[in-house]
Amino acid sequence: MSVKVLLCGMGGYGENYVKEYLERDVLGSVLVAIADPFASKSPLYESVKEKGIPIYSSPDEFFASNKVDLTIISSPIHTHYPYVMLALENGSNVLTEKPVCFDEDQIERMEKKSRETGLFVAVGYQLCFSHEILAIKKDILSGIYGKAKRLKTLRLMRRNDIYYSRSSWAGALLCSGEKVYDSPFTNACAHQYQNMVFLLGKNMDESAVSVKCEGSLYRVRPTITNCDTASLKFTTEDGVELYYYSSHAVDEVKVGPWNYFEFENGYMEDTGNGLVGHLNDGRIIDYSLLSKGERLEKLWECVRCVEEKRVPVCTLKTAKEHTHAVLLAQEKGVVDLSSSAEARLDDKESTYYTIPGLGKALQDAYKSWTTELNLI
Repeated sequence: MSVKVLLCGMGGYGENYVKEYLERDVLGSVLVAIADPFASKSPLYESVKEKGIPIYSSPDEFFASNKVDLTIISSPIHTHYPYVMLALENGSNVLTEKPVCFDEDQIERMEKKSRETGLFVAVGYQLCFSHEILAIKKDILSGIYGKAKRLKTLRLMRRNDIYYSRSSWAGALLCSGEKVYDSPFTNACAHQYQNMVFLLGKNMDESAVSVKCEGSLYRVRPTITNCDTASLKFTTEDGVELYYYSSHAVDEVKVGPWNYFEFENGYMEDTGNGLVGHLNDGRIIDYSLLSKGERLEKLWECVRCVEEKRVPVCTLKTAKEHTHAVLLAQEKGVVDLSSSAEARLDDKESTYYTIPGLGKALQDAYKSWTTELNLI
């Protein structure tokens, strides 16, 4: 019997789920409906209609007379909590996109509802579903690398007016009264932080917890209310230092992901092709040779979990540390550098904002294990 799936939100990232069902047979599961009040604006709208997939204006309208096995939530951040709760109350497992939300009380209520219903709430940090990352975590837990000492990660992704005009919450602190804290740290480059704490979790379904945040969040683009650049250092409850660098306000179109993880018995490094482990005894483990899984492995794994009545590795329990870390960072406030920003046109004739040398300053900070940015 096919796993019945509802998709909430077919715009933006949600298009990836639509394409997966239009183009492939996802383990014999079936996309029975889409809930999106703005579905007609999607370039995939006609293809969905031709396929005969019903479209509802909201998940409430769908659940009023329907049931599914799995609900995918790829709608705006401020809708995640009510949609997760609605799906659980209507007997559906959930795969929600990240970030889940920025209210730790809401996360507790979702976890409680998940336990009461016996249904899972998976969170779509795709690296946590990658076969490569799961193999690395198993090796870390086996002890071959010894205790973690310090880890660092960097990802720079330039973003323009087109990106920031795609929604009312892009680059915002709040949307509809809910905290969204949209930034590269919370959204596009969130995976790099989540991957570090996930790898350091004491069990496969846990993440390490940060207790201290240093460094700064910066706003370069003058048209947003939150940050677009981060240079941060976290310290976990076990004393491991985590360095995190990201920005949407750089001249470079894309840099990274870069990763360097230090352990007692060796280190792992990734300069963009995948992680390679180097042990002090001379062994080299090239994890980049491993399969990462399907292109939407998180979806395929959640379908398998429904069929096999088990729980995915990355759930609210695993993902809530990212929310916690974002709140720690946001408590420090945002340093406003917009008065020094320069507006430039990219190859799409769309404006982006930057400070000369910002990309290099972030890369230099990464190489030096510091949060200080040397901006000339």
